[in-house]
Amino acid sequence: MIAVALYAEVYLICFIVVALLLRWARQTDTDSTQERWLRRVFASFMFSFGANFLFTLFNGARLLPGLFPYASYIFKALYHISLCVGVYAWCGYSAALRHAPMFQSVRARRLSLLFLAPPVAGILLNFKTRLLFEITPEGGYVRHAQFHAQMLYLAAVSLFFSVPLLKHMAREFEPTRRGHLRLTAAFTLCILLAWALSFVGESIPVICVVFMLELLCLYVVNSNQQISMDKLTQVNNRQNLLNFLEYKLINHEESLYLLMLDVDYFKDINDTYGHLEGDEALTEVAGVLKRACADYPRRPYIARYGGDEFIILLEGSRADAESLRASIHQSMTELTRRLGKPYALTLSIGIGRWHPDMDVKAFIAAADAELYEIKRARTKRG
Repeated sequence: MIAVALYAEVYLICFIVVALLLRWARQTDTDSTQERWLRRVFASFMFSFGANFLFTLFNGARLLPGLFPYASYIFKALYHISLCVGVYAWCGYSAALRHAPMFQSVRARRLSLLFLAPPVAGILLNFKTRLLFEITPEGGYVRHAQFHAQMLYLAAVSLFFSVPLLKHMAREFEPTRRGHLRLTAAFTLCILLAWALSFVGESIPVICVVFMLELLCLYVVNSNQQISMDKLTQVNNRQNLLNFLEYKLINHEESLYLLMLDVDYFKDINDTYGHLEGDEALTEVAGVLKRACADYPRRPYIARYGGDEFIILLEGSRADAESLRASIHQSMTELTRRLGKPYALTLSIGIGRWHPDMDVKAFIAAADAELYEIKRARTKRG
């Protein structure tokens, strides 16, 4: 009875911890795709831990003996189903982290749900087959071969999403984001560790502890990243930019180029169409910058410098910087055509190269000087 109480207490603690993470995640003032998927991860595992806690009460403590073993089978099945849903939600979160198109459209999400079909079907069929688990007349919980197959299947699916995260991390040179990607990719190791520890025995609730610690770490690194993000555009904010520039001026392998970008006639957009329209325009611009930088071998760093100004830090050659500038201009032209707004969204972009005698202010000033010349030349022409 003492072992049953300990088992139930551990699952209850894990349930409470994840419930708090879910509540705190809902209190953030952002509602990005990444945040929504993370909340789904928390909700799924909270439900999973809660189902196993109830299983312990009905099965181990023999609450309402007349319902045993039906309630025990139902709660254990719900535990396994919500575990699978939690892995699915993590896949969506990992895709959102690297801005992958997968899971973004309704059709893509429906197709991705097919991955849940094999394990969920096996869980439901277990009521008849007992190939996943069974509950003995004495209340014992026995795992069978299908349980191990299910855990390895979930690990394989998560690995399919972890590998692109690691590739993305290799191209990312911002330390905070690299750590975020690395920790998220470690989810596959958590599944494998939970599966390996399951051989210790059901009497020790190791699986929930492994997942709870991973979820706690995910919440912490996600919160740290959100602190460094601009709430509107979901790119790095000014303070994170300045800190990163200080770090990067010391730690770089190739030449550094800084692109200073300014939205043309942004004040006219705000004055004519309102600040909400201006906010939407800035969000669209940030989206263009993310897509333009996505395919570079060493992913450029993007930040909102203030107002309608953005900065991109690129490690590479002058040709890389010019190519990125041209790509952004082309993408902005396509964006204006696609949106069909009564105004054109265009950018002025200045490029500055870092020299060893420059500090952060001088580096930014070099790009700002070229940006000023571009805008002054356009004014003379106009």
